[in-house]
Amino acid sequence: MKVSTNAVLAVRDLDSDAPFRRGSAIRRVVGEPVMALALERALVMCVAHPKVAAAVKDHSRFRRQPVGRLWVTVDAALRLVFGSGRVPTEAAEQIYRTHDRINGWLPAADGTSDEAYTAHDVTLLVWVWAALVDSCTVAYTRWVAPWSAGEADAFYDDMCTFARFFGIPEPVIPSNRGHFAAYLEEMVSGGELGSTEASRQVAAEIVSFSRWYAPRPVLEPLRRAALATLDSRLRQALGLVTSERDQQAFERLERFLAAFYHHLPGWRVNLPYLYLSLRQPVVGFWATWASRSLGERRPVPPPPRPP
Repeated sequence: MKVSTNAVLAVRDLDSDAPFRRGSAIRRVVGEPVMALALERALVMCVAHPKVAAAVKDHSRFRRQPVGRLWVTVDAALRLVFGSGRVPTEAAEQIYRTHDRINGWLPAADGTSDEAYTAHDVTLLVWVWAALVDSCTVAYTRWVAPWSAGEADAFYDDMCTFARFFGIPEPVIPSNRGHFAAYLEEMVSGGELGSTEASRQVAAEIVSFSRWYAPRPVLEPLRRAALATLDSRLRQALGLVTSERDQQAFERLERFLAAFYHHLPGWRVNLPYLYLSLRQPVVGFWATWASRSLGERRPVPPPPRPP
């Protein structure tokens, strides 16, 4: 049996501090509350990669504790982008502790070879990062404003800084927006995304998520935004279907955002700072418990060799 394990692993600089300051492009973009509408889209893009989907299926608490898992992810993301001092480093370390335990084998479609995966594989981290870049770009330019002069480049430069801070090596990060567009096109048209049953199954579970404590009026805009804004080729590969009713509802949502979103007070972009200031005394009890439940950092054990 042929087994591939030649992955390049991400390595963080543990002495680095917060890479972003107030007023940076990434904080202006991610701080917009409407960016939450792109969350489901980004998740679907991520699991379209067969190895990411396999990791979610084999290791994630998403199925058992979907809200708790999402809370931990969003909490870590806010600390990475909006935290000061050592806060982003601590958030990155939390994610790395989780990734230490995420490794396994992706069964080959032909049944003749398996391929090892690890959450520290930079090719997977680049794809997840690319899903965030693309989803943030789509959300901001559709629902907030078109890029102003230099704003798109400033945001992309910040996202590249984010990738380097997280341990993704410089050579594998598309160096500019043109190279990023080429990378994204290569990935979407390459035939790998959405090619496994695990990818299609996990993507379907994300867009059809339903719990008694999650109101349908909250979930439906996320689902419709994801389906309407995903690349049609990716949607087709994953077997996701959007109806005319969904499309019409999404168009109404976009008209509503265009008419009313800009009337929200300007301090809306400061909500992440408010969250972080309240996190320890108010929200921190639950968030800290959830973070610790991810386990202590430990060496990465080799995945068991398949028979």
